[in-house]
Amino acid sequence: MATSIEVSQVDAFTTTPFHGNPAGVVLNAQGIEPRVRQQIARELNCSETVFIEQHAMGRFAFRYYTPATEVDLCGHATVAALHTLHEAHDLSGDILVDTNVGVLPMRIEQDGTVWMRQADPQFRELEGEVRRAVVSALRVEEADIHPSLPFQLAFTGLWDILVPLKKLDALHQLEPQFDVLAAICRELGAASVHVYTMETVEAGSTVHTRDFSPAVGVNEDPHTGTANGALGASLVHAGVIEPKRHVFEQGWSIGRPGHILVDVTQDMAVSVGGKAVTAFCAQLRTS
Repeated sequence: MATSIEVSQVDAFTTTPFHGNPAGVVLNAQGIEPRVRQQIARELNCSETVFIEQHAMGRFAFRYYTPATEVDLCGHATVAALHTLHEAHDLSGDILVDTNVGVLPMRIEQDGTVWMRQADPQFRELEGEVRRAVVSALRVEEADIHPSLPFQLAFTGLWDILVPLKKLDALHQLEPQFDVLAAICRELGAASVHVYTMETVEAGSTVHTRDFSPAVGVNEDPHTGTANGALGASLVHAGVIEPKRHVFEQGWSIGRPGHILVDVTQDMAVSVGGKAVTAFCAQLRTS
């Protein structure tokens, strides 16, 4: 007898279908073993698929898989999961979510805006040789790098390499050497190389970004909640932006524009938020 699992695909950080970042969502994941979870993630072929288990009232567990491997945390898939809980169960308010980086408080607002609290930020400087290797792998010149913005490793759940460019045009024209970036990320224990500029498409935005994650099987991620949270923390820590709610742009370069809300408080509590839209629901046959 054939068995199936209900899955959905949700476009996060947008309210427009086919924009934002698509994530797979499995709402009732209890009893699905890791091997099958990996197969589902590969079949859906989103950059990440999130598997949701409810442990108690207001208490859940989220686990995240790329098509190639499990990862500890994923911002846009978390937004997709929270949106699905709101849509399927009319859930709102504060909840706790168990992840591989710990228990994180999250919030679903009545209007469908969702927020994930990220892990306490950490920062590490890049050595000169590694920095030069990143610049080379991005196929840019040192003159393209903004000299007074953070170029470092930052963490709010995952380590990301933050690279500041002076110009938006240079960011849009990037054609990285993905194999080299993957090797650098593996060596440093980083999930991605997150490139950003303070030049934006829209006047109300603070930063424009692109994210390259070939080490976990995703050459370019349309929208990255964790990396943008780490970037927001880094920019506040360096005194570049004020501790408050900001709008970060991403996805223009690959035709999936969207907006990530990044909130950093005076005491460096980092939250990432946004809205989402369900693109489809389906029954995925597993045997």
